[in-house]
Amino acid sequence: MKGLSFFVNNELFAVDVNRVEKISRKMTVTKVPSAPDAVIGITNLKGSVVTIFSLYILLGCKDNKTSDLVNAVIFKSFSGNDNQMGLAIDKPGELVEIDDNIINPPSLATGMQDSFCISGIAEFEDRLYRIIDIDSIINRYKSNESNGGTKDESN
Repeated sequence: MKGLSFFVNNELFAVDVNRVEKISRKMTVTKVPSAPDAVIGITNLKGSVVTIFSLYILLGCKDNKTSDLVNAVIFKSFSGNDNQMGLAIDKPGELVEIDDNIINPPSLATGMQDSFCISGIAEFEDRLYRIIDIDSIINRYKSNESNGGTKDESN
């Protein structure tokens, strides 16, 4: 997997670079009343509405970020229309080539075994990468939206 790495809470994560549209720095995010807890807010990117999620909350942690300016990884449209999502990050990392053979399921040792949005972990070059499953995030919140729900009921 060719991945884009980034840091959240001093931990290293990676996503498939083919899913990434761009990294945005210091973008203004508008809070949305009654949005799921994991949604920080929305922003405008070239005329498209982008929903920005907190990876802290998706991982089951309390969100310690309250700023209206965030750094984010923005992903390509997930439904063929202008719907886009992004993840708030602390800082971008670099492009990495992660051999699929070294990606293992999340484990108790990493504390990520129950997280729906972590598909695997990979250790190489003395670093531990947590692999983000973008589709699981999209599917969880897309199905919640289509059921008329606005709150994240997974917690």
